[in-house]
Amino acid sequence: MNQEIFIGIIVAIGIAVLLGIKSWGHRVLTFKMDESSILKFFKESSGDFKFRSTEAISAGTNISTRRVSSVCIKSKSIQRNAREKESWCLK
Repeated sequence: MNQEIFIGIIVAIGIAVLLGIKSWGHRVLTFKMDESSILKFFKESSGDFKFRSTEAISAGTNISTRRVSSVCIKSKSIQRNAREKESWCLK
């Protein structure tokens, strides 16, 4: 009986670890895809203005404004405009 409980616990822990790894991988992959879309938008929309608003990036990439803000904050390639809260540029 003790061996069956031990095996059950090991299987449950294994499943929990696999689900955690899958969840982490999904978050990383989604972030990288969204970051890539935003970086591509910046490179393709180079013009008179260095900074782009969250709304403009969202409209150009079809990513929600909340997600754009989140990705831009976490990205090492994008920085926030010091004067305006929701304005971004490439580093």
